[in-house]
Amino acid sequence: MSGGLTDGFWRGRPVALTGATGFLGLHVVRLLRQLGARIRAVVRPTSKTESLQRLQVECITASLLSPEQLRRALTGQDMVLHLAGAVHLRAEWQEVWQTNVEGTCSVLEAGRCAGVRRMVHVSSIVTVGATREPRLLDESAAWNLGHLRVPYVLSKHRAEMLAWHAAARGQDVVIVNPGCVIGPQDYSRSEFGVLCRRFWCGRIPLVFHGGSNFVDVRDVAAGILLAAERGRSGRRYILGGVNRTWLDFFRDLARLSPRPLPRCYAPRSLASLLAFLEPYCYRHTDKRPYISPAQAELLSWFFFMSSRRASEELGYSPRSWTQTLQDTYQFWMQSQAA
Repeated sequence: MSGGLTDGFWRGRPVALTGATGFLGLHVVRLLRQLGARIRAVVRPTSKTESLQRLQVECITASLLSPEQLRRALTGQDMVLHLAGAVHLRAEWQEVWQTNVEGTCSVLEAGRCAGVRRMVHVSSIVTVGATREPRLLDESAAWNLGHLRVPYVLSKHRAEMLAWHAAARGQDVVIVNPGCVIGPQDYSRSEFGVLCRRFWCGRIPLVFHGGSNFVDVRDVAAGILLAAERGRSGRRYILGGVNRTWLDFFRDLARLSPRPLPRCYAPRSLASLLAFLEPYCYRHTDKRPYISPAQAELLSWFFFMSSRRASEELGYSPRSWTQTLQDTYQFWMQSQAA
């Protein structure tokens, strides 16, 4: 057993992944290797596959926008784990829509035509919903973020709807909704990994009202495989960890470093102003902005989630928050500047 997973279920099983070169994807690949699965990574022509090659993973080049290329790549696979997506909050409409929506549509259609038995679609907690005050949500929540017009949020919601519709038509599709993912071995410099390191380096002076659910990347990787193994088709499972206000989150980070504990919130209007000024501050550099208009829109909401369904139906059990933070801190303090 590995994190509640059944070794015998995965040993020798042909499994294809999209998004295998990303932060979460590489952790899923490593776990599948431990379980003895036969792994095929479906990668873009521009993907850097050195890490996959070191793990002796078969790589097949195919565009997410080409159902025919994807069909050939997925032929002979028992399962497909669809992790690929534009996951950051700075991208424009065309990029996120092509990757998250059109790409998901192509993967679902290619999997159906290739005779794939089961597919797992990796979504996000932003498709569940949010609240203005701290309150737990679960998979039954009514989605309420469409009016924000945030490209990432709308595209992830639409992609999940496509997965649901495919399941309703008889395709075996399970959906998982991870929280904000952090953890070690974050070589692709994820959004929340970079946020953590910037705080530890003294570059996050302000904290805003709101909060979210934070989860270890290793637990999400295990949760994806648990959903593939035990989940019900057409059902979604929140893969979360701990719920923290932004103030408590940064206080947790501060306890691992010499940084002072944050003590108060900045007004939301300041977030919008900073997001407006960001392009002028960084227009001549490739440096990742500190806050985007989309982030400013979402900061004041609470994405507090319950993983009870995943716990009861899948056997999902996240590790301690303290261990996650310690491992994340150790990785980023030994990594390059963010």
